Amino acid sequence: MSSIKVEEIDQIDLSQKNWWQPKIDRKEYKEICKRSNSKAWFHTILYFSVLIFTGYLAVISWGTFYAVPAFILYGSVYACSNSRWHEYGHRTVFKTRKLNDFFYYISSFLAFFEPISWRWSHANHHSRTRFLDLDVEIADPRPTNLRILFFTEFFGYYRVKAELIKIVKHSFRIFKPVNQFSDKEVKITVADLVPQQEIEKMVWSSRIFLLIIILTIISSLLLASFIPLLLIITPQIYGGPLLWILAFPQHAALKFDSNDHRETTRTVILGPILGTFFYSNMQYHIEHHACPQVPFYNLPKFHKKIKEQLPKPNYGLFDTYKEIIPAIIKQSKDSSYEIKKIIPV
Repeated sequence: MSSIKVEEIDQIDLSQKNWWQPKIDRKEYKEICKRSNSKAWFHTILYFSVLIFTGYLAVISWGTFYAVPAFILYGSVYACSNSRWHEYGHRTVFKTRKLNDFFYYISSFLAFFEPISWRWSHANHHSRTRFLDLDVEIADPRPTNLRILFFTEFFGYYRVKAELIKIVKHSFRIFKPVNQFSDKEVKITVADLVPQQEIEKMVWSSRIFLLIIILTIISSLLLASFIPLLLIITPQIYGGPLLWILAFPQHAALKFDSNDHRETTRTVILGPILGTFFYSNMQYHIEHHACPQVPFYNLPKFHKKIKEQLPKPNYGLFDTYKEIIPAIIKQSKDSSYEIKKIIPV
């Protein structure tokens, strides 16, 4: 398993032309890339309606036995704002940039991602996917730490804690080395990812986030109630397991340092509730990385067009984790081990 160092970055050509690209008719591809405001509004209104309704159920059940399942349901819906944040961040949901950005900022707060730094961090992830020491969104760093992976990350604890520390530091213009999902030491800083003209926006965005967090804590103290804290931010922890279960397979235990997304990324076939509602079709992750311009609501159609060019997908979460868990355990003992997907010729 090779490792590319930050100082070698200028020697690597990671331009789009060198990544694997699916073969598809140009007219068909243009059609699949078309954004639809009607589909965008449908999915947006559906998600926020369910979020508000489950939040209402959680609040009115407070003090009863039903509060536990009600808050777990609300937390799971809230935590899966992560997939909305991701789609609005790519600006492929609505036709207009303003609508995408408006909902991006809302879902960024729900997902607990400072929006400016994460937009550029995620752009970096797409241009350097699973290139060691360059991709700061590697969720399964080697050597594998099973305790962090299956406990602190499973409940979103590490990510929320790391993001809170980052927001506080950015509010005071302190920029640290970045690895968004692990405690592995890295050399890349926020200044390496975010353009200089965006730094000021990032600082003020962090301060706004910090202010809302402080006001939420004050509200809980004044009301002598945990409800404000249970409705904002902490759902990313207690509602995090479902999101983690859906998101972790994206790249887990697969190859590093490859320009072929079919080797570094995984597609999982899921039903409409888990796949479309909770995860915005991001289970079609090879397709997304190969062509990020495709709106999430068109990814199932895109998958059908190019599936013969892809490795065999995993069918359902049981099949997926049956592949991942033994591999992760092996990697905790042998960091060079990786799952090798069979690529169609």
